[in-house]
Amino acid sequence: MEILTNAIRATVRTLSEGYFDLTHDAFSELWGNRVTMRLVSLDLDPVTKEPKMSEEINLRLFGAIVKGSDSLNSVIFDFKEDFGEVGAIILDSHYNNEFYLKSVTLEMPDDTEIYFPCYTWICHSRLYFGKPRVLFTNQAYLPHETPPALVKLREDDLLSLRGDGKGQRLHGQRIYDYDVYNDISNPDCDPNLWRPVLGGSAEHPYPRRCRTGRPRTKTDPNSEVPELAFDGMYVPRDERFSAAKKDMFVGAGFRSFSRHLISAVELLIREDRPFDSFDQIHRLFVNTFFPADSAGAPELIRQGSTKGTTLEFPSPGVFGANKEAWKSDLEFGRQRLAGKNPCVIELLKAFPPVSKLDPEIYGDPVSAITASHIEPLMEGLSVEEALERRRLFIIDYHDVFMPYVERINAMQAKTYAARTLFFVNNDGAFLPIAIELTLPPKERGGKPNSRVFTSDTSAYPEWLWCIAKTHVSVIDGGYHQLVSHWLRTHACIEPVIVATRRHLSTMHPLHVLLHPHFKDTMHINALAKSSLINAGGKIESHYTGERYCMELSSAAYKSWRLDEEALSKDLLKRGMAVEDPTAKHGLRLAIEDYPFANDGLDLWAALKQWVRDYLGLFYVNDKLLQEDVEVQSWWAEIRDVGHADHAHADWWVKMKQLEELVEVVTTVIWVASAHHAAVNFGQYAYGGYMPNSPCMARLLIPEEGTPEYDDMMDKPEKFFLRMVPTQGDTTRAMAVLELLAQHFSDEEYLGERKDWRWTSDTRAMEKLGVFCKNLAIVEAEIDARNADPNLLHRHGPAKLPYTLLVPSSGGEGLTFRGVPNSISM
Repeated sequence: MEILTNAIRATVRTLSEGYFDLTHDAFSELWGNRVTMRLVSLDLDPVTKEPKMSEEINLRLFGAIVKGSDSLNSVIFDFKEDFGEVGAIILDSHYNNEFYLKSVTLEMPDDTEIYFPCYTWICHSRLYFGKPRVLFTNQAYLPHETPPALVKLREDDLLSLRGDGKGQRLHGQRIYDYDVYNDISNPDCDPNLWRPVLGGSAEHPYPRRCRTGRPRTKTDPNSEVPELAFDGMYVPRDERFSAAKKDMFVGAGFRSFSRHLISAVELLIREDRPFDSFDQIHRLFVNTFFPADSAGAPELIRQGSTKGTTLEFPSPGVFGANKEAWKSDLEFGRQRLAGKNPCVIELLKAFPPVSKLDPEIYGDPVSAITASHIEPLMEGLSVEEALERRRLFIIDYHDVFMPYVERINAMQAKTYAARTLFFVNNDGAFLPIAIELTLPPKERGGKPNSRVFTSDTSAYPEWLWCIAKTHVSVIDGGYHQLVSHWLRTHACIEPVIVATRRHLSTMHPLHVLLHPHFKDTMHINALAKSSLINAGGKIESHYTGERYCMELSSAAYKSWRLDEEALSKDLLKRGMAVEDPTAKHGLRLAIEDYPFANDGLDLWAALKQWVRDYLGLFYVNDKLLQEDVEVQSWWAEIRDVGHADHAHADWWVKMKQLEELVEVVTTVIWVASAHHAAVNFGQYAYGGYMPNSPCMARLLIPEEGTPEYDDMMDKPEKFFLRMVPTQGDTTRAMAVLELLAQHFSDEEYLGERKDWRWTSDTRAMEKLGVFCKNLAIVEAEIDARNADPNLLHRHGPAKLPYTLLVPSSGGEGLTFRGVPNSISM
């Protein structure tokens, strides 16, 4: 009996190409280089036991219909009536040119459609080792549910992403593998640019990065030759910025640095003079024209131009309403709860604080802060009473910085190992009351040089207290950038992305859930390694840690735990919450008005409900999770390879119960979205005004009884301006912070999907709708808290409402609000 042949019309949607690319495509066709496509059935051929496939057809890009940024091509597939349902497309490109495939829509004879959400770059098959690409529909399957005809294609597609761990990766490839951080040194250029390898040792543990396979340096065979060309580092092709995003990123960087008279290679101006006055700093934030020969112009202006220049910095939020707010104790305390680094404050559980460092090296571990220092500042409470009532808190940077203080102080920067105590007064204000600044003992195991300053102005002059707080702000700013921001989000998420691409098929429901939360992360990390965190890069140049910055983040990674990155667990660990089944979200906060925690817990609850609802559609029992070979391999590789330096820790979950998967996935999404938003997008608002949060200190506080101390007390403002960064360092750091805190138009925010047809499962779409409604409720509650005049920490003296965890976008630029899905900046 003759089997009839039918036709399927396919609409292939690609990113519109320019004239040059289209001409190149046309010549490729003329030279016999084609792009071919074949349909794959969900059914096996009963004779060959192989998947049924349609005839091969050609896709010609140069004849497309252009609609905005889309190019639409129509092709016709012929197939036999017994072909069955379509499950995949095999695409093979021999074009030398790459093109971006957005989607393929099949119009079936029964008037239904089958949709392929592709969103992938298609390159010449030689970059895929001669193998074609496999594209799957928007129907998700757990591995055991995979139709028989797609099983091998699913496995082969994952294998193609893993590579063999050999050779140097090339632009256009899609290979995901792991390596240690051996790519931040440049010893062949300068011995001073050598840095230790991070990862793979007990001394310097670190998360793994994506392997690039570049050759090793001549000076150090353990280090890779750095990629010096801008944006030249290998990033798997689909992880790279879109052309539009790259243009926006470069444009924003150009505006930031040109506005501040600094070229990308820092050749235009080198300015080492301190500011002459606070007024000179304030003039950075207004449209002020300085004639080139003006005596009032900063030196950096006079050296940079012969015709005069206009400075036009955006006004940082902490400065905009009240330029004196940064000096206030209330504002200083508020920023530990609602500033750029609100995730380090801890409940003080015992007094006095005690170091865990070896006393035979670092001396007496007991803090020099005594009850007599702080009890006069605690409204009649004794230390024991304040501890019992949970009103004493601490930010303790003593142990993480102490091993590096002596080495750092031998360079330009000056720092201490610091402890800061805070007290919640009867009005609910969170106030700093004592600061301990410690230098290492002069002899091994000797007495540390610890100095204590308090907010008692009858005992300590106001400016001295201000200078001590500024040293704490410097240390906090460095820890924020290196640990709270870079390490805990960018670095720790990258191996999760690599494991996801290597082990979860694009048709796996967990891959579908996680995919939006990885957008642009690997590319921004690669850019950071080439200009920010590398030896001699912007972070080392501007932050107190200098050449030891990345080592400091490695030291912090020793105590990192994925399970404690969950907001609820993090708050419990820091003593900032206790479990209480009668409280909202089951947690009672130690400080009721804690904006980061208040807003964060609402977001965390909405995220967790969405993750539980979505995953529950596919895992109806724990056995399905236990038998899911892709998820089990994914989890094992995150633990054993991606975070190999913690592989043997006992805190990793067994991944045997659905609730374990829900907690892990919620944590990953939280870190990539809300936690990153909280520590990134406020950087310019709080750090753009240098006195509020200097990146570096250049002077220690003189010892009492010395001529330098008397000079400081005689002219404290002058000392302060000599202590903080110079004019040039300040403006360069501001340019970096402005760029990092930008929101771009292509960002996708929580609840958003770039393609409304992201899944064919209507149940999942309904659950996403519920999530979006919950996000709207969260946003309304945040707005209500910001409007409550009784909440001191929502605005503070700076009059800056806490909006960093408002879920929805506030538009482009320095909006200080919105939670993007991913670490895209």
